[in-house]
Amino acid sequence: MRTCRRVLIDKALSENISLMKGKVLDIGGVKTARRGKFRPPMEKVTTWEYANNNPAAKPDYCCDASQLPLEDQCIDTIVMTELLEYVELPLAVLNEAFRILKPGGHFLLSVPFLCPVHGDWQLDRQRLTETALIDYANKAGFTLISVQAMGSVFSVRHDIFYAAFSYAAKKPQRFYLKLMRGILRLLRPFCLWADLKCLGNMSKYINTGYFMVLRKP
Repeated sequence: MRTCRRVLIDKALSENISLMKGKVLDIGGVKTARRGKFRPPMEKVTTWEYANNNPAAKPDYCCDASQLPLEDQCIDTIVMTELLEYVELPLAVLNEAFRILKPGGHFLLSVPFLCPVHGDWQLDRQRLTETALIDYANKAGFTLISVQAMGSVFSVRHDIFYAAFSYAAKKPQRFYLKLMRGILRLLRPFCLWADLKCLGNMSKYINTGYFMVLRKP
């Protein structure tokens, strides 16, 4: 089952496909068993490679996001979804992204905010606000193209209940928990619609997280 957050991430990536071109590096992504429905476009993409510190993910570069084994200015586009919450020093990661990105290249990233602690809670370190993200981006040298608050009250509640009825539960395979997850699956489209149509500017204060588009000058 997909959370509202995952649906919103897929949507944001799809809306920015035109920026994905040339040599693309997906930092923190995986080649297989991807969570969302978004798949890398290949129309304008020369190569789509992955950097991940988990060897089980079989990345093209098995390394820390703050120490990428790549030359300066060799990547056209960087994609980084749901990674900064795991790293100890977000600015170091953004500095490294700036180093390998070609001038004029784009950096697309997402981070959670009002989101339950991930299932791999031992690694989940932090949540970042829009102000903090913009501050880090400016310090790294990026130009901010856009920052989008994703979802609001209904999506946040939906995803909290999803965590409660799945990985946060002691026995998530119990019948009543499966039933509740099924109900949430049916309610998900309404939650996404309600956030979009009913709550207006509330997402500035209450949201599932952010999607940013940065450019290297």
